[in-house]
Amino acid sequence: MVAVKIKADKYGHAIALLLRRGGGFQTRFERTLLVNSEQERALEEAGCVATNGTRKKTRKSSGEKKK
Repeated sequence: MVAVKIKADKYGHAIALLLRRGGGFQTRFERTLLVNSEQERALEEAGCVATNGTRKKTRKSSGEKKK
């Protein structure tokens, strides 16, 4: 489960989207939802995820090549 911060004006839309798609998710404080990676992608595509300008990091170490 991944913690995802939702935009203030999109919280209701994000909840409705997740309910329509099915599956489990959990709510947390300050517009934060715990979702799986598939649900996270759906929320990102819908424009519901609040970003702070940083990019998502990969799990590889600095010297490793991407598989």
